[in-house]
Amino acid sequence: MRRQRAFTLLEVIFALALMGSLLVGSILAFSRHRKQLSMADKQLEAARVADRLVHELTAQQGGLPIAARGAVVGNSGWVWQTSPLGSTSLATVPMQVVRFQMMEIDGNSTTPLIAVDLVKPASVP
Repeated sequence: MRRQRAFTLLEVIFALALMGSLLVGSILAFSRHRKQLSMADKQLEAARVADRLVHELTAQQGGLPIAARGAVVGNSGWVWQTSPLGSTSLATVPMQVVRFQMMEIDGNSTTPLIAVDLVKPASVP
């Protein structure tokens, strides 16, 4: 009768360590995937809201406000902000470049969701 060869204790420990490492790596990768998916969903929603909000703000008298900030209605913790970036001219018409941003404020941290640079006619003094 031939004796069957079994795994040594060292081989079993090595196999368990390898399986544990793979399991931890898989869990970390899944967690990172969920965070990225959540952020992508927020950014898509922010793009929809920003499009609607820019349309509403530009339809008001005076157009898009410069150096303004406000809360986003319907999205708790979200704020929008406009800031001037500079000026240029287009076919001798003076224009202003304005950055429109949406951010999520959660406690002490601010997470940028979306930013778009817009061009509007410079206000005449």
